[in-house]
Amino acid sequence: MATEEQEQIGEFLLDEKTLREIETMKGAGQWSIVWRRIKKDKMGMLGLYIVIFLILMAFASWILLGFDNWLTKQGALLGDPANPASLNNLYIELWLPGMPADSPLVLFQHPRHHFPELAKLPPSFAHPFGTDGIGHDMVSRIFFGATVSLALGFIGQMTTVIIGTFLGSIAGFYGGFIDEVLQRVIEILYSMPGFILMIFIIVLFEDVNIPGGRYAVVVIFFSLIGWGGTALIVRSNFFSLKQQDFVEAERALGASDMRIIFKHILPNSLAPLIIIVTLGIANTIFLFAALAFFGFGDPNAVSWGDDLNKWQNDLLDYPWMPMFPALFIFFTVLGFNLLGDALRDALDPRLKD
Repeated sequence: MATEEQEQIGEFLLDEKTLREIETMKGAGQWSIVWRRIKKDKMGMLGLYIVIFLILMAFASWILLGFDNWLTKQGALLGDPANPASLNNLYIELWLPGMPADSPLVLFQHPRHHFPELAKLPPSFAHPFGTDGIGHDMVSRIFFGATVSLALGFIGQMTTVIIGTFLGSIAGFYGGFIDEVLQRVIEILYSMPGFILMIFIIVLFEDVNIPGGRYAVVVIFFSLIGWGGTALIVRSNFFSLKQQDFVEAERALGASDMRIIFKHILPNSLAPLIIIVTLGIANTIFLFAALAFFGFGDPNAVSWGDDLNKWQNDLLDYPWMPMFPALFIFFTVLGFNLLGDALRDALDPRLKD
């Protein structure tokens, strides 16, 4: 017999906790249910907080550096006459309304300028992360390096997802010869040693002067060879969804193929794409950091991977110099992986078991 805390529904015996969860789900949309599931996942929420913090840091550093460069070009930076470094724009400074022009609020040491007399200082109140081998402030390098490091992950992964989604949609919807060609191309891509090929491409185009430098070459090549996994997942979703009644109804109403693909089937395939993007960003950031670590990054860029490469040999003597870039790469990858796992479990709870 059912107890007071249980209720019989058909052939199932539900406890009070399950009943309360069912009650809260009534009338809720899909994304509202997903958000509730994520909130119950402590590790997923930790990943979300890490990702939000890193995105805010990258966005703030991009705004501050861009605004500072713009003021410099306008000749609006006056600085403190008593401090030559301030006059020469060796700091990221901020003027608030009402502040005199010769008394700016110093936020950071400029990430591209260094003070040789301050080289290799251990962490202190003035330099919480210490300074590197030529006098850069490590806090400044970490803060402003977030923009490049995260931008590479986002741009690289989003480009591969867009290409893979488009090709996978066409192949999955039409099948036949198009699908056969796509599968053969993906098999060729999977047979390539991607990391080795990227190193080869970087060396091949090392002297080519294009906007973005080496990382632009890496992102373009990564986009051309990294879309295969996304295309296969989208293709399989389209194979199952194109047989559904709502697609047949659209065909009967005279909808074009492009309308059916992008208006009806693709929106129903967003769940796996969101998971691919979230987990893929972590992998892409790690890939670009690994390239930089082995000396195939851009030495002129302010990024965590390039700083890690510069000071990797100083780990024993000056551990703070390679340690902080490595820690931020680690926490970035960890945050996106935790969030991606939580999204996967929330969007398809069956995978959790």
